[in-house]
Amino acid sequence: MLALAACAKQAPPGQQGGSAATSAAPATERGQASPFQRTMTPEKRAACEASGGTVERRGMVGAETCVHAYADGGKICTDSAQCEGKCVGSPGAADQRAAGSCQKDDKLFGCYAEIVGGRPAYAICVD
Repeated sequence: MLALAACAKQAPPGQQGGSAATSAAPATERGQASPFQRTMTPEKRAACEASGGTVERRGMVGAETCVHAYADGGKICTDSAQCEGKCVGSPGAADQRAAGSCQKDDKLFGCYAEIVGGRPAYAICVD
């Protein structure tokens, strides 16, 4: 019971009762994330384009993000060391030989396996 009491939220000095979660303060003042922005600010868009990137909507949410293409994107590979980004392919058994292709840009979404040493090292889905 002592361990649970030590982890409980305490009222700030000078306030009695109530929790921070029920205060009238905005969510960002309570340590919660601010509302998600799906569209880049004009300043971030300009910075992206100035760095050679393009603004694209990616992921299930369709949020705008800055994307930089890799020169070797799409090249056949058997290890991420052969690519600017990762060597990616289809998920498979770690004991099977595999080849993949260098990721096309720096914003990799979807399900893939990273190919390391000619074998799928791990599989992951990113959104």
